[in-house]
Order: sequence, then C-alpha cells, then structure tokens
Amino acid sequence: KRNSKILGAVENALGLTDFLKARGHEFIVTSDKDGPNSVLERHLHDATVIISQPFWPAYVTAERIAKAPQLKLAITAGVGSDHVDLAAAAKRQMTVAEVTGSNVVSVAEHVVMMILSLVRNYIPGYKQAVEGQWDIAAVAENAYDIESNLCIVYMQKRWSYSCRR
Repeated sequence: KRNSKILGAVENALGLTDFLKARGHEFIVTSDKDGPNSVLERHLHDATVIISQPFWPAYVTAERIAKAPQLKLAITAGVGSDHVDLAAAAKRQMTVAEVTGSNVVSVAEHVVMMILSLVRNYIPGYKQAVEGQWDIAAVAENAYDIESNLCIVYMQKRWSYSCRR
C-alpha cells in the first residue's frame, strides 16, 4: 500500500473490504472503469451498488444503468453526482447518494492555497526554479500581500464556512 491514510486509493478500497466481506458481499475494487472491456463493464450485470470517487469517477450513464438490472445505489465517495445520469437513475428508482460535507476542510484549504499561489506568484516562481532560473524581481513584481487587503471569495457551499474562519 502506497499510502494507507488515503482510503480513496484503489489499494485501500475506501476501508470497506473487511466490513463488506465479513457480511458476505462480493466487493470488487478497480480503477479499470472506461471502455467496453473494462472491469466495471464486465461486472455491471450483477452489480447492486457502484461507489465512485468525484475526481476520477466511473460514469454511471443511462447505458450502464440499463446493463445493470440489479443496480440499486450509486454512491459518490465524496460530493457531487454529475457523473451519474440522474434522469435514468430516477426512472429506475435508484438511489443516488453522496457523503455530504466529507471534503469541507480540504476544499477550504485548497481555496486558501490557490489564493496564496496567485497573489504571491508561486507558479511563475516554481517554473523559474524548475528551469534553473531565479529572477526574484520578476516574481516579486506582481506579487502582493493579502494582509490589510480585502479579499472576496464568493462561495455558496458548506466548505465556505470553513474557508471564512
């Protein structure tokens, strides 16, 4: 296992392997989800649940739902459902669920990181360093402190509360 702390890594299987196998469920974990011969496609016919990640999802299309007569549940191991054909799921009376709030802190931290990267010119500075150059004046020319400046971030999700703290 490369990193046992990242449950979303294929080898860590969301930490569900022992729990599901102890209850008699077959649990197939794969990153092979694209194309007609993918592991996902080969197991659709008897799948009852598909759990997918939001940033590299298995697309649960109307075609895939039609190939999976026993499919009852599509879960996002995170937030979002844009990789699920919601109309086809509703027609089948499938449940589409997500883990609401699961990445609130991570998204807030990402927003702060991106603000700092932009105002401090980290990306051009990094590019210079990788290319074996370092012109501090060029990097600093368009860099700004955010202290004593108004920084407005428009947010409307749960992570916005964490970001504002």
